[in-house]
Amino acid sequence: LALAEWTRDFVVPAARRLPGRGPLAGIDHGTAYLCRPRNGVEGGTLSEHAFGNAIDVAGFRFERGEALAVTPRTGDGSLEEAFQEAARKTACLAFATVLGPGADVAHADHLHLDVKARSGGFRLCQ
Repeated sequence: LALAEWTRDFVVPAARRLPGRGPLAGIDHGTAYLCRPRNGVEGGTLSEHAFGNAIDVAGFRFERGEALAVTPRTGDGSLEEAFQEAARKTACLAFATVLGPGADVAHADHLHLDVKARSGGFRLCQ
């Protein structure tokens, strides 16, 4: 539900601001449900992916066939950079954890979004 609401309320409107691409047609995703330890560390705490509470967003696809991958951005002020930053920042309103490029090496090429409830309503947005 969080993914659908975030996409509808934030990503689709932001995508309309990207000229020449057409409406958002889909989200390219990586891992959703996968029983594995966090960051692939053997014997570590299970990832929220193991419980079906997380999804990794690798990019966004548009009706005219173009794709926009989640990547480390250089601060160039482009609309693509602004779109990725808007998607990431608004995800913090819909998900308990948002990790992406710059958070750590494991999240350099995607947005990790999870809905795990944490004590005191704590949210991690990096």
